[in-house]
Amino acid sequence: MSSTPTSPTKLKTAARVRQEFLDFFAARGHRIVPSGPVFPQDDPTLLFTNAGMNQFKDVFLGTGTRDYTRAADTQKCIRVSGKHNDLEEVGVDTYHHTFFEMLGNWSFGDYFKAEAIAWSWELLTKTWGLDPDRLWVTVFAGDAADGLPADDESARIWVEVAGVRPDRVLKFGRKANFWEMGDTGPCGPCTEIHIDRGAPGSDPRDGANPAIGVNAGNERFMELWNNVFIQFNRLEDGRLQELPAKHVDTGMGFERVLSVLQGQRSNYDTDLFTPIFARIAAVTGARYEGGDAPRDVAFRVAADHCRAVTAAFADGALPSNEGRGYVLRRLIRRASRFGRQHLGARDPFLFEVVPAVVQVLGATFPEMRAREEHVRLLMKSEEESFGRTLDRGLVFFESLAAKTEKAGSKTLAGAEAFELYATNGFPEDLVELMARERGLAVDRAGWEAAQKRHQAASKSEGKFKQVLSAEALASVKPTRSTYHEAGAEAQVLEARVLVVQAVGEGEHAVVLDASPFYAEGGGQVGDAGVIRAADGSFTFEVRDARRTGAVVVHLGTFQGGRVPAPEALSGARVRAEVDAARRERVRKHHTATHLLHRALKEVLGAHVAQQGSYVGPDRLRFDISHPRAVTPEELERVEALVNARVCQNDLVRTTIEDLEQAKARGVVAMFGEKYDAQVRVLDVGGWSLELCGGTHVRAAGEIGPFVILSERAVQAGVRRLEAVTGPAAVEEIQRQRRILRDAAQALKSAVDELPARVELLQAQLKEAKKQGAKQQGGDVAAAFERSKALLERTGGAAFGVFDLPELGLEGVRELAERLKGAESAIAFAVLGREEGRVPFVIVCQNVPKSSGLKAGDLAKLASASLGGGGGGRPDAAQGQGQREAGVPAALSALRAAIAEGLARA
Repeated sequence: MSSTPTSPTKLKTAARVRQEFLDFFAARGHRIVPSGPVFPQDDPTLLFTNAGMNQFKDVFLGTGTRDYTRAADTQKCIRVSGKHNDLEEVGVDTYHHTFFEMLGNWSFGDYFKAEAIAWSWELLTKTWGLDPDRLWVTVFAGDAADGLPADDESARIWVEVAGVRPDRVLKFGRKANFWEMGDTGPCGPCTEIHIDRGAPGSDPRDGANPAIGVNAGNERFMELWNNVFIQFNRLEDGRLQELPAKHVDTGMGFERVLSVLQGQRSNYDTDLFTPIFARIAAVTGARYEGGDAPRDVAFRVAADHCRAVTAAFADGALPSNEGRGYVLRRLIRRASRFGRQHLGARDPFLFEVVPAVVQVLGATFPEMRAREEHVRLLMKSEEESFGRTLDRGLVFFESLAAKTEKAGSKTLAGAEAFELYATNGFPEDLVELMARERGLAVDRAGWEAAQKRHQAASKSEGKFKQVLSAEALASVKPTRSTYHEAGAEAQVLEARVLVVQAVGEGEHAVVLDASPFYAEGGGQVGDAGVIRAADGSFTFEVRDARRTGAVVVHLGTFQGGRVPAPEALSGARVRAEVDAARRERVRKHHTATHLLHRALKEVLGAHVAQQGSYVGPDRLRFDISHPRAVTPEELERVEALVNARVCQNDLVRTTIEDLEQAKARGVVAMFGEKYDAQVRVLDVGGWSLELCGGTHVRAAGEIGPFVILSERAVQAGVRRLEAVTGPAAVEEIQRQRRILRDAAQALKSAVDELPARVELLQAQLKEAKKQGAKQQGGDVAAAFERSKALLERTGGAAFGVFDLPELGLEGVRELAERLKGAESAIAFAVLGREEGRVPFVIVCQNVPKSSGLKAGDLAKLASASLGGGGGGRPDAAQGQGQREAGVPAALSALRAAIAEGLARA
């Protein structure tokens, strides 16, 4: 295949290439599985899904199973920080991405190296027709520290089975050819296939020794496909442990292989990106030319980051100031900043690019299509917020630069300059550019030290660590679970202890061969209860139950802190008993959550989708996608609908069904959840149908009264409702009744007459404020005349500092406006009083630049004595002091600063 682009009529589209990959492995006995969410729901060690194998991690560890041994898919992935950090390269080069698709095939204890290698070569060279003379393969050279020999078996298979020339099989060490998920976890030797794309415009087979380019980090030799042979588990002490079964995990970056098959040197020149670029051009008026110019980099950054954020938001992630939400916020800000700087996009524009992303990826990942409006709303809100943050960042930079210059330095403190990046999204090159414009430099060492601290605090990939250690789990079989069985007897179970391990100060994790405890999942908290030794030798108090793969882990403490000897625990017969009363409260809340979801869809619209939930014994919390506040009238309708179903005492039934058939008949599935082929369907009277594996009441009437406690915004496009049921709902109704009774007594009114009584009081208060304003108006007029008479003049401007306790916040503001009109060049500060606080306004209007006076700086000076906050522009600032006792010091400091500044002019 030529290194130059082929004719468009001969190009394979992205959709066709993706389908050919899946069809190839389906024909070889692989189950084609849907992509998992782009962020793991049950793995706290990963902020984002960064490899195709993430959803099969439990299988590799031996704690989970599937009903198939071969699988293939295209997995949505995001890599932004940690071990697999591609963020800084994204947009600068033409082949790195934060969001990408990983084509992969897996064997779970089935085939191994021979089949994996042969099929890889067949797909690339036969199905897709790549020239074998352009391909190179690498294998593991061994590692003395780990005591691992070279992978001569793979090298032999490449030559003898695939027919690769021996001189094209290269050996590399652990860094290049031993794949590890993280610091701990599944790992093994890998063999990679690289393609020589040749120098631009040249024959790909030129050069004396192309082999030296493989793994050299250049654009000519590019890795296409990695076949990992998972046969070890890296333990926390660094040792390698053989896994119970050997697996194959392969990954091929879809964007890279597509660029090769479409004859492009840039991934961004394929039909995965061209429609997105066209949309960016239409929105901004800029033009993409495919080069290294800042404008072209901005196109690539915007397209890539918009893909990543769209995928994450569609799966249910939300922007925030921590964890994955913070990473997504940074991506939006980075793309927005590139758009502002280089595409002329002064207003939000990324949200208008979302439809193009959905057009390209929506058929493969239908959740993007279903949640397009929700994604647009979140994106626009974040862009608008960043616009305000950018303005605040500019103020912060001005303050930092002024402070540096005042200290007689020419170098911005690195740690403080880095805050512009960490808090406001200003990249290093922008900070340096702004500094140069002021004749300043940035302290590089300080910046880098702050950056390292920041990266350590927000590292996305922790250790591949379970609730229990890998050693403890290696010999544990899946737990026989009875939590879902009907009847009280299922909540008490005879079992045998398999593992006990300390997991914290005074806390242990216990694994049984069978368990009646529900393990936390789907928003529902884990069960609590006790595990008692059959011989009475110990009692273990369970505070929570978690799931690791198919293993239920019970967390808690031994009663009295007495931990039995290991020999007394191993294999001990026990009686496991769930706290039935607590579970009953949880069950009521969980079934009520399903009814609430259905009622919200009926009242607000079918667009409502669950964004998250908490189902506990104390209350339920339910987050939904909805663009505005839910009105009180709508909340009443929702509450009434739920209580109506409770009163009808609808039966609650569960069935096991085929996933696709369940979806086809309207059963609701949660965005971002990963389901097995066979799923559990919860049906409440035929009115509410959802996929759910939690615990529920037998009939809706068992829920009892349902009361909504609150409704509020979590962020743009997401609302949060909290509610209680049963006895807790009765308590809430009685609490509200007491409040009404107390209010009626305080106002000497009947409860039914409270609204009218409150309305009358509000009218009286309004009239009183009106009269007060008239009085203060007179005070302002008098204060203006006094202040104007006290103005002093020096350095070509009038100035004064005034303490007027009779004026409140509005009075201080009005007086400031009047004083600004008294003189063309004037600097003054006005302090008032209001409810124990000290409102103040500072103005520096048309004062000589040589005075160095800035109202914002003076406001901070006042706040140092008054407490509270204060700031603003160079010409006007305001604040609210919290310490009235600090007024004399503030007045003295302000007067000295203004007088000295004007004296210098």
